[in-house]
Amino acid sequence: MALAFAAPSQLRAQSAAAETLQQKVALQNQTAPPTLTSGSDSDLGDIDVVQTFPIPPTFTFSTTQQFYYTDNVFYTDAHQVASTAYLGSYTASYVPYSLRDWTPRITLQYNMVRYDSAASGDFDNENVAFSNQYVFSDDRAWTWTATIDLSRFTAPHSNDAEFYKEVVYDNQVSHVQQLIPNTPLFFVAAYDLAYHQAHPAGFNRLDNDLSFSLAYYPVAEISVGPFVRPAARTYVTNTSTQHDRDDFNLSEGLDVTWQPVKYASVSADVSHTNDYSNNSGQSYNNTIPGVSLTGTIKF
Repeated sequence: MALAFAAPSQLRAQSAAAETLQQKVALQNQTAPPTLTSGSDSDLGDIDVVQTFPIPPTFTFSTTQQFYYTDNVFYTDAHQVASTAYLGSYTASYVPYSLRDWTPRITLQYNMVRYDSAASGDFDNENVAFSNQYVFSDDRAWTWTATIDLSRFTAPHSNDAEFYKEVVYDNQVSHVQQLIPNTPLFFVAAYDLAYHQAHPAGFNRLDNDLSFSLAYYPVAEISVGPFVRPAARTYVTNTSTQHDRDDFNLSEGLDVTWQPVKYASVSADVSHTNDYSNNSGQSYNNTIPGVSLTGTIKF
């Protein structure tokens, strides 16, 4: 009886686990902001302001080690299990070439998630992503990123048996705006439209996500960022357990990051998610506080 209940519960959790992992260690493509400098030229004379755009590094290697607590491992209110957890993420990205406003990127990523009191929820994840980022405003405040992400999930305690995989076709438009001149307070907004082609096919879905956040730097090494992320998820494949399913997913939280040196940072964050589904038994809520260490090498 217990095994019969655990199997469908874990299957229902796979989609939510993928969503949470994507939020925690999203394959991001970041463009360095323009740098304003002064200079002079022997032919032109003094130049008051010159706008330069740093070339993105060809290779980037990073790792994030996160330790957190969740009060809902399996993302179901009917079988709610709490546990401390560990997420280890390892990422390598390659930029073959770049133009002033366009940056293609290839990214490989491996993630491992381990729960202290719910080993049946442990999983490993492998990703390869192909992305293109285009900056389409002179002030570089607006960007568009198109990504194809291939992802697979395996169970480490079952001989690495694959239980879930998907291809995500994602388009994101983002905007960054300084709110007060000469004050390091920024507003960040993004819209994501993503189609998840999944196996099992019952998790095929279309996502519409909005995110709004603030980034405040009280000192250069510390950032404080509250955020809210409403999302609509439409499942497009009907199954015996999911029929005409639509979810409204709302996450909010706060992140504080300290970067004592250029390529290393320490973060503390807390988030709360409520998922409201029109499918009986699919709604859930989850609270996750955590701390993480990140190291990066670029060249």
